[in-house]
Amino acid sequence: MQGNRESFELIYAQHYKALYEYGMRKLGNQEQVRDYIHDLFVKLWTNRSGTSATDNIRYFLLASLRNLILNSSTKKSNLQYVDIEEADDFKIDFNAETEFIRLEQVDAQSRQVIQALNQLSPRQKEVLYLRYFEELEFHEIAFMMSITVKGVYKLNSRAMETLRSILDLPNSSIISLLLLLRIKGIL
Repeated sequence: MQGNRESFELIYAQHYKALYEYGMRKLGNQEQVRDYIHDLFVKLWTNRSGTSATDNIRYFLLASLRNLILNSSTKKSNLQYVDIEEADDFKIDFNAETEFIRLEQVDAQSRQVIQALNQLSPRQKEVLYLRYFEELEFHEIAFMMSITVKGVYKLNSRAMETLRSILDLPNSSIISLLLLLRIKGIL
């Protein structure tokens, strides 16, 4: 039992930051995000004997947190049809001025990427975030966002096409820039 508790605490410590960042992008409310993460881990601990093994704990935790958030918001509102690119709200504030202050110096290409990212739909931003920042597979993103794998590919493709047309760069360069922004801590 003690080993299980230590392992559970280690999982919590290792993944809390990623869960918190993702939750903040979905909700934008620190207290609610902390409550959802707490609820998630309480639920996992309570149901630990019935929880099956997974080969991707980060995906499992992110998907579980997303489901908690969506289930809660679904209970609060009626279901309605929303276009696949506009459904949900996913907050990534690509605010260049704030990031300049925080990091002191951002090169011109980074500013261009941030401005281009601001032109994407919330769902496109979420797909890019999950794919290139959380490194989830397309089928994992599809399951998590409750859309088809084809829908994920479509959102990713449209996002990359928009970025490519704005930045006049090939996809490989755009992906490299996204990863660079991640490493710099801008996004």
